[in-house]
Amino acid sequence: MASMASMAFSLEAAKEGLDKDGFFDLEDSTTGDDVWEMERRRFPYVSEYGLDFVGNVSSTIWTTVEAILGQCTLAHWLRYKAYPGHVVCFRSGGPKAGRRALLVHLWAKGSRVEYYGGSHLHDLPKQKGARLLWETQPSALGEVGCVATPKSF
Repeated sequence: MASMASMAFSLEAAKEGLDKDGFFDLEDSTTGDDVWEMERRRFPYVSEYGLDFVGNVSSTIWTTVEAILGQCTLAHWLRYKAYPGHVVCFRSGGPKAGRRALLVHLWAKGSRVEYYGGSHLHDLPKQKGARLLWETQPSALGEVGCVATPKSF
């Protein structure tokens, strides 16, 4: 889920986007400002500021996450740097894996990324990447009809 809360936010549209594409965009530009400020402060996760940051993340994000997964807890918080030329898979197993986790991507202003709609519906070939995450090849995504959707924040 790319974080960005549209005035026309619809929980049903969010669920539909997750089911069909595997992602959706809240289009909340204030989150980009908040992430940029967190970056400017050098990501002080374990601090009063870091806890406030998580607590102040858009209520639309928390509402969406809990509507999809039920009551849940922030389990893991990471900062990823740019990784050009790599397609990272945050889960594997295709439809057999089910929906046991939901990633929330909070993008700073100026960030650019590509999401491959429908990739969650395929058990794609993958290999361990340099960042200890799975990676796949754009050609494998193309073979199953997944096309990159570029996003600029």
